[in-house]
Amino acid sequence: MAQQKERDKSKKRAAIMDGATDVFISMGYENASMDRIAEAANVSKRTVYNHFGSKENLFEVIVDDLLAQRQNLNKIKYDPDKSLDEQLISFAEAEIFLIDSPRRLELSRFLTITFLKDLNFQRKTVAKYPPAYSMLIEWLTDAKNDGRIDTDNIILAARIFYSMVVGAITWPALFSDGIDRKAAAPILNEMIAVYLSKYESNKK
Repeated sequence: MAQQKERDKSKKRAAIMDGATDVFISMGYENASMDRIAEAANVSKRTVYNHFGSKENLFEVIVDDLLAQRQNLNKIKYDPDKSLDEQLISFAEAEIFLIDSPRRLELSRFLTITFLKDLNFQRKTVAKYPPAYSMLIEWLTDAKNDGRIDTDNIILAARIFYSMVVGAITWPALFSDGIDRKAAAPILNEMIAVYLSKYESNKK
């Protein structure tokens, strides 16, 4: 019985998050009301408050869920037996995850617009999460210790990689109909080749 209640609670929570995502995307954060969210989730407004407490908390949980999924994909350990470009493509794919489905694309687009409208809100929200490139720093460190990456500034090297991915792949997708995998593949390969022409060590 207790397990069934937990399953029902989990399903209701997921339904609220899905409904809230739809409302946020269609109406924007400021115009989204708990009434509309409850209606979209097919639950009472009281149920929404019982699960999340406030619209701000609900929004934060949705962002948490999206970024946690990306962070899990980003947990890529350096492998001395694999090529550097193959491993870097995995990091790029973790970032592309945010835009590679219509649902995530719409949510990422909504978050981008929301943050551009309110920079203080953006700073407050982003400050709660580690940088997207945090796992790449660890990877670059291990690759450098293995003699395959040559840089005196690993943090800068990590930031440059993600700037290249976002600039070449993410932003164009956000402001168009989404990512075209066939068209993006040669761009991604060339980007990684350029990156490694700068950072790959010639010592090994």
